[in-house]
Amino acid sequence: MEITFRLMNPQDIEEVYRINKESFTTDAWSRESIEREFNLHYSLKYVAEVEGQIVAYAFLWLIEGEAFIMSFAVDKRYRNLGVGKRLLKHIHKEIENRAKVVQLDVRKSNLPAIRLYRSMGYRVVRERPKFYSDGETAFVMELDLTGYNTSHG
Repeated sequence: MEITFRLMNPQDIEEVYRINKESFTTDAWSRESIEREFNLHYSLKYVAEVEGQIVAYAFLWLIEGEAFIMSFAVDKRYRNLGVGKRLLKHIHKEIENRAKVVQLDVRKSNLPAIRLYRSMGYRVVRERPKFYSDGETAFVMELDLTGYNTSHG
């Protein structure tokens, strides 16, 4: 399966919204939230495609040498095929000279995502109790990009 990566454009909003909605229940982003990202100078937006079809996306904020993955999801039909890991590797390579660390929030119960992030070198740095709207705790996970080898994981 050949996966290509590119910057997201406004024409991608519908597909990104669909993947977001199917991936997150209580905390899915609204279409307006996705559209708003295109007006933020510090927002970086990426998609992964297979045969021209968007199969994953990532929104991250890059502010003063720190990156924070705001939303990241893979189409359910393409999970466990390495798409998420390859998109993360692409992002790490894209930002490695612009950020020292990258962080993200993940539900404490989302074991597949936590396993993915750990396999890429992320570590839990703290918890955010009752972070999600349903009261679930988030782990804040962080990857140190200084000297990061993009072949990691």
